[in-house]
Amino acid sequence: MSTHRTLIIGLDGATFDLIHPWVQAGQLPTFAKLMSQGVYAPLKAWPNLNSAAAWSSIVTGYNPGQHGIFNFVDALPQIGTTWQPSTAMARKKDPFWRYLSAAGKRIGVINVPITYPADPIHGFMLSGMDTPDIHSPGFAHPPELCDELQRQGIDYVIDVPRLQFSEEGDPYQVPRAIQRMMDTHSRTILHLMKNRPWDTLMAVLVVTDRIQHFRWPAEGISFDQPDWAPIFSIYQQIDSFLGKALELIDDKTTVLIISDHGFGPLRLARRCLNQLFAQLGLLSYRSGADRLTNKLLERILVYGRKTIPFSFQKSLAKTFPGLHRRAIHEHELSSIDWSTTKVFYSPHMGTLTINLKGREPEGIVSVEDYNPLRKEIQEILLNVTDPVSGQKIIQAVHLREEIFQGPYLAKAPDLVIEWNYDVARSAICYPAEKEPFIIHPPKRFDAGERWTGDHRPYGIFIVCGPDIKRGSRVSNATLYDIAPTILYLQDHPIPNDMDGKVLTEIFDEDYLSHHPIQYREMPEFQWEASHTELGTEETQKIEERLRGLGYIE
Repeated sequence: MSTHRTLIIGLDGATFDLIHPWVQAGQLPTFAKLMSQGVYAPLKAWPNLNSAAAWSSIVTGYNPGQHGIFNFVDALPQIGTTWQPSTAMARKKDPFWRYLSAAGKRIGVINVPITYPADPIHGFMLSGMDTPDIHSPGFAHPPELCDELQRQGIDYVIDVPRLQFSEEGDPYQVPRAIQRMMDTHSRTILHLMKNRPWDTLMAVLVVTDRIQHFRWPAEGISFDQPDWAPIFSIYQQIDSFLGKALELIDDKTTVLIISDHGFGPLRLARRCLNQLFAQLGLLSYRSGADRLTNKLLERILVYGRKTIPFSFQKSLAKTFPGLHRRAIHEHELSSIDWSTTKVFYSPHMGTLTINLKGREPEGIVSVEDYNPLRKEIQEILLNVTDPVSGQKIIQAVHLREEIFQGPYLAKAPDLVIEWNYDVARSAICYPAEKEPFIIHPPKRFDAGERWTGDHRPYGIFIVCGPDIKRGSRVSNATLYDIAPTILYLQDHPIPNDMDGKVLTEIFDEDYLSHHPIQYREMPEFQWEASHTELGTEETQKIEERLRGLGYIE
């Protein structure tokens, strides 16, 4: 066994907004223990508010402009585009475990998003939600890991299938599919922790994200109401799981608990931007019989997803691929007339895109007009207010090059919106010249409309261990800082071009003085991956999972 180990538990979407009050009420004793014996702080996630970009930044230490993953898919579903789900094959920077594995460390990686196919590391790995299914050749390393779990009676699942199309059930209970995933993932982590050797182990539980998307209570409901019961149950189960995990480690192990973003109530004001742009002449919708035909296609798509068995849906999509793509396009981008549209917003992906000529399939904005248009849109959005309070609902609108840097900047959205979630609600108001106009979100029937909760800019960071201060505060910790801090904990040099920094504030001064941070130019690893590209069926399986969770349309 190594003299010191590092255990990283990721809790997708976990938030101190819930942990703090439940810890103070004595209802999460393991969280309370870790927080009192170590260091905790908000972890800045913005602008990486989707899990694909966020977890990729956590494990690499780089911004998306460097690692290349901005979202769950690599393009919007416009007619004329081909797009692929994001997997580890698209990630352009190495995660921390590759460095440690190459240095001889024993590594465990379990259910981290955007890790398919599993790396052939010195240790074991189960890839995450971008895996087609558990029978895919790149799911497990070594491959016999699946048989080992089955012998333990663990019927592993990748994620929750088709959650938005399932029956509502008891709103005060954890949905069965989410509970099953909680059980199988937690049992898997504990089994591998106990029975496989490791120096560094990272595992992610995504149940927090799933339950909060679909069960976040209406605003103003107090914690003593049954509306909070499903989310509270999951946090209590995680607290119990953490307690069991702590029993499997010694006092030389450093524990990190992190989340990729926070959570809060859904703000439907974010769904109003395309209507605003239409009012201002920057976006157009088709009219007449053509639009009616396409809206009919959209309704058929939505109804079919709810009522037709999934296996038959796949057959229909294969038989009529053109109609299927056209229906998806209509559903996501709402009958937009691209020939007269300059800018559009994707509610599912949270991206604001200029319809640039030569880049977009039906682009109309010239290169010369690109920057002036971005400045115009910045000014428009900064004047949008909440119609009730009159306060501005957008804090800032950034040019992409102000936020992201690197060779993959061209994949970033053209403008990045920083929302004021404390002010934004369900509608927007814009101060037009004659009189202000109010816009309400369109009535839709897709997965996102089943959401009641959505992501927030700050996740959680908790660290406890033999060389960690007690009760210290950390300032300005970001997702990018996790990978270099893990490398430092394992006495490994930090790549000298990493965006993140070692969080030196968490360490005892004596430890820092005896363990100076080392920086080095690192080689890129050439892995002999078990899988090099996705087949058509594999792509469809990943797309349907993402669609079932409401992450794409």
